[in-house]
Amino acid sequence: MRLAERFRALAGSGWTAGVWGLAAAGLLLLYLTGLKTVSVLVDGRPMEIHTHAQTVAAALRDAGLPLQPADRVSPAPEALVRSGARIRLDRAQLVLVQIDGEPRQVWSPERVPANILAAAGVRLLPGDGIWADGVRVVDAGAPLSNAPARLRHEPAARLDFILNGGLTQIASAAPTLGQKLADAGISLFGGDRVLPGLAARTGSSPALERSADLVIAADGGELHTRSAAATVREALAASGLIPVGLDYAIPALDEPLPEDGRIRLVRVREEVLVEQLPLEFETLYQPVTDLEIDNQRLIESGAYGVTASRVRIRLEDGEEVRREVEGSWVAVDPRPRVVGYGTQIVVRTLATDDGTIEYWRAIPMYATSYTASTAGTPFDAPWYGITASGRRLTKGLVAIDRRYIPFGTRMYVPGYGFADAADTGSAIRGRRIDLGYDEDNFVGWHHTVTVYFLTPIPSADSIAWIFP
Repeated sequence: MRLAERFRALAGSGWTAGVWGLAAAGLLLLYLTGLKTVSVLVDGRPMEIHTHAQTVAAALRDAGLPLQPADRVSPAPEALVRSGARIRLDRAQLVLVQIDGEPRQVWSPERVPANILAAAGVRLLPGDGIWADGVRVVDAGAPLSNAPARLRHEPAARLDFILNGGLTQIASAAPTLGQKLADAGISLFGGDRVLPGLAARTGSSPALERSADLVIAADGGELHTRSAAATVREALAASGLIPVGLDYAIPALDEPLPEDGRIRLVRVREEVLVEQLPLEFETLYQPVTDLEIDNQRLIESGAYGVTASRVRIRLEDGEEVRREVEGSWVAVDPRPRVVGYGTQIVVRTLATDDGTIEYWRAIPMYATSYTASTAGTPFDAPWYGITASGRRLTKGLVAIDRRYIPFGTRMYVPGYGFADAADTGSAIRGRRIDLGYDEDNFVGWHHTVTVYFLTPIPSADSIAWIFP
């Protein structure tokens, strides 16, 4: 009996332990089955949590992230949580907002300045200025990289502005004129002129003068630029092209900018040169008593002089455009050449077909011949057949150049005979002699012959000592 009872006691004890073991295993299984893995993005930083919570708020609380009233969470705090869920939590930060100089504290999860200001009751208008932690915000609708600790808002001020001569109005809270233009969306181009200046605080009558496209041809090239200058001179100076000396521009320097935008700067340079040219010398003749007539002797060879001229040359862009002689002078006087001509007369004799002659001069001359009918005088002219000396033409009278042979000079021409200088002719010049004939004894001459001048010797003042 005791054994049986003991056995039953032992049997009863083991059964109870088994039941409790099974219960514990079941509870463990149930616990593990209810555990959820959830991805959470907290202020932009990802993390993973394991929770048995049924709602988003409870899951975040289990993870040590209790929700505050201004926090922003998605899904909603009361939403049920399933394993694999994604939760985003943007925790509210305390932002000190300064509005019209008055500080306000705002709890906000936002990083967008406009949204933070909206939470503070500020309605943004075009041109309003916003500063986040001391840095000006360019786009109030764009999120900041970090949540701001301080925001400052300044309402835009209206500003009358002269744009290309016309009045316009811009609104901006920026401190400088350049920033105000940027706030108004007014882009600036190179060469635009802003008065009183981009860095200036708002002043009286601010203005923007738009620049124009320019093409400046200068120094062998073209410069493409923009300028709002009032004159060509100002536009060149702004481009670093300074007219110097005689330089000029097209259009002129004091004219307004051309409509076609093309300017030419002409570089002008003047050079003053001294040019030298040879100055010919003259030839002087002087008598030489110990030299026979019709001979010459060089006494002085002569030398060229020098004529100097001061010449001003104008060059435009390196090309000569004008040359002016400002003055000339003889720098070196020429030295004349001196030629001596013979004045010694020697009388000689010569045996000819017409007997022995006595002569004092012999000159080679080109001989032609003529008659009254070939002299060019009309037959019915009263002076037909009459020579320039008044004598009637016949054989023995010849035409000569009276500059060298006076009328009445007696000569002998071999092959013709004795001759008297009695006539002239338009073609009879220098060493040319025209032999006169009658119509019935004419002989044609066309060759050079030596003409002998017969004695007596004429007076010295009637002799042509130099016979060309």
